[in-house]
Amino acid sequence: METNNIMKMVQKLLNVFYVQQKAASSVTKCWKWNISEFTDNQVNYKYAVLVLNRKISQKKDFIKKIWNNATVRIAVDGGMIHWEKFVNNLPVNDQKTMKLPDLITGDFDSITEDVLEKYKKKGCKTIHTPDQDHTDFTKALKELNNYCIDNVIQMDHVIAIAQSSGRIDQILGNIQTLHLVGEESLLRPETKMYIMSDDSLTWLLNPGDHIIEIPEESRRFKGCWCALIPVGEVCESVTTNGLKWNLDKQQLKFGRLVSTSNTFDGSEQVKIKCSHTLLWAMEVPSLTNVHSDLE
Repeated sequence: METNNIMKMVQKLLNVFYVQQKAASSVTKCWKWNISEFTDNQVNYKYAVLVLNRKISQKKDFIKKIWNNATVRIAVDGGMIHWEKFVNNLPVNDQKTMKLPDLITGDFDSITEDVLEKYKKKGCKTIHTPDQDHTDFTKALKELNNYCIDNVIQMDHVIAIAQSSGRIDQILGNIQTLHLVGEESLLRPETKMYIMSDDSLTWLLNPGDHIIEIPEESRRFKGCWCALIPVGEVCESVTTNGLKWNLDKQQLKFGRLVSTSNTFDGSEQVKIKCSHTLLWAMEVPSLTNVHSDLE
């Protein structure tokens, strides 16, 4: 049997073992979250970037940096068109420095045939994923996981550049993919998955304790928002520290209390203890040009 196939089997068995152990264990786990590990391109961390089929709205210099310094770069279906538009709007010298995608994936109902053929000729690997039971985002994560197994890469972070405005079904579909990352072992258990939209980052908090490092800009900018949202299940108990409006063993549930439009109290960390899965979202002002000054 080929080495790559053996490695894939071992990784799948490890993922299954992790899920079983997680379900059986009563020990509270503590996760630490520090987005500067990829926003500041710290050399000790590996990350992947996916461009979904939405306009790229972040600062050009930021996207150039996070894209070129990524370990793996993926354009997802129509995301390839948005990536090409972004590159074509850069100065000519900057265009020459932009690295090509490692993978172009999707059912290819949004990308044009001429764009697809153009990048095939440039040497980009294309993977057609016609399965309609999952979104192109979900399928792209599966292909990323296969790529990492084949190339023996242990990814620390995965960042999907998307949008949280527009069609509600696509927004909820992206949140569904966040849930599937854990439920279907789309990535290694240690890999952290984020969605970046305009000037915000969103990810899931599994049951347990969480320590989130808050960038100085988010602490200093007046009215910088954050949110804790129970998507998929009721969270029976949430306790927080570091927010302007903290929670103390309170229930979060649609139709009752949902912590939206919260903000920070100036602390360097936000600490969260939750009994069930929560969606965490936070504003990072410098990602876009919307905020001209940090107060």
